[in-house]
Amino acid sequence: MPDNEILQNLKNTAQELLFVLADHAYPVSVKYAYYNATQPNKDIGIALPRAMKNMKVGVGWATRAVNTLGDRLNFDGFANDTLNINNTMEDMGAFKALEKAKTDAIIAGCSFVAISGEGKNYRITPFSAQEATGIIDENTGLLAKGIAVTEWYAYSSSLENSDRWGKFGLVPKNYTLFTAEYTVKFEEGEIVEVRPNATGRPLLHVLTHRQSADRPFGKARVSNTVRRIVDEVGRLKIRYEIAAEFYSTPQRYINGLMQGATKDPDIDSQIGKVWAITKDEDGDKPEIGQLAQMTISQFSEQKKDLARDFCAETALTLRNLGYETSNPTSAESLRSMSDDLLLEAQECQNEMGSQFKNIAISLIMAENSIRDVPENARSLKPSWKPIFQLDLGAAGDALYKLFEIMPELAGTTTAYRMLGMSISEAEELAARKANTRSATFMQTEEQR
Repeated sequence: MPDNEILQNLKNTAQELLFVLADHAYPVSVKYAYYNATQPNKDIGIALPRAMKNMKVGVGWATRAVNTLGDRLNFDGFANDTLNINNTMEDMGAFKALEKAKTDAIIAGCSFVAISGEGKNYRITPFSAQEATGIIDENTGLLAKGIAVTEWYAYSSSLENSDRWGKFGLVPKNYTLFTAEYTVKFEEGEIVEVRPNATGRPLLHVLTHRQSADRPFGKARVSNTVRRIVDEVGRLKIRYEIAAEFYSTPQRYINGLMQGATKDPDIDSQIGKVWAITKDEDGDKPEIGQLAQMTISQFSEQKKDLARDFCAETALTLRNLGYETSNPTSAESLRSMSDDLLLEAQECQNEMGSQFKNIAISLIMAENSIRDVPENARSLKPSWKPIFQLDLGAAGDALYKLFEIMPELAGTTTAYRMLGMSISEAEELAARKANTRSATFMQTEEQR
């Protein structure tokens, strides 16, 4: 156990990071509310009836924006895996954890992955940006220190530092601090375990989406613009609901009532009732008319305009939002319609791939209690499944033509990957091809 001075420094560091998390937890929860389509309606106080203020409007566009990109990012493991890290991570369920963290990173801009355990019994645990945070080391791109909350109190004003967490509605109870030298577990604010960290790097890693110099923790796909457009669509659907009520129940008027006449409540028009209006003593009767009905087609056009704005922000197409468009003439034209989404998916693969590699390296270092990165760990190469479904026939024809120009491509891992095979399948087939060539060469030498 470290001395008291180190323990106090660890407590101070944990409190510092909890204050950082308190500032970000609520804004992140708002992004999740839009992703889950549970965001509250914003009353602009003009024409919304009081009875409709709590009406829930279903707008799942933010969900589509996240899932459409996330479904195209399918991690396939590491190439050049001489350390057997793919099997290790598969056995501990790490790839499933990374899949969850990937979705959280797309929603909020970042998520976190913690490595914990001892000996050969390590595991990987994902945390959302509501549950974890850290400070990034600008030199390495890794976290210099980080914290992850593992259990929460229900909010109470009597809890310590509760004023910071009131908006979020929860208060941290148990949490883990990650530094370059220690992994420290806290329960109810007190240190219960201090585990030395032999790797020299915090065992908490950040995954980001669209990381930049001014946004080191990434940019959420559920961005400010996305949320504003979803709010506009929500208000539009409420106005549509109000208009539909007037559209389905036309407003009528009566002209010619005698001065001083009072309105009989039975004269209201309802389904199944008949108006009965008698003549006066002069034999005159009132004139009944109907106000012109407003059209509701304008709402559909306005919503489609907002859908175009949403697509421009998220690189989706109108087809992704459920609008009928002219059918593409070929798979190539369909792919070209989603060209912006393809480019964004490729950028995400590059960004998250390097972060997945760092997680794998930290796991190797932790299991072997070493401080230096093994040389064969540096050669790991993140691999992804194709972003779009491959047309095997077209891919085979293209590959056959490439073999004629580049015969050295035949039997390589790259060639098998171009056919949509997983990295493990491609490497296995490439190894078999190499062994076959070697055996053929040896037989030829013996014949000579």
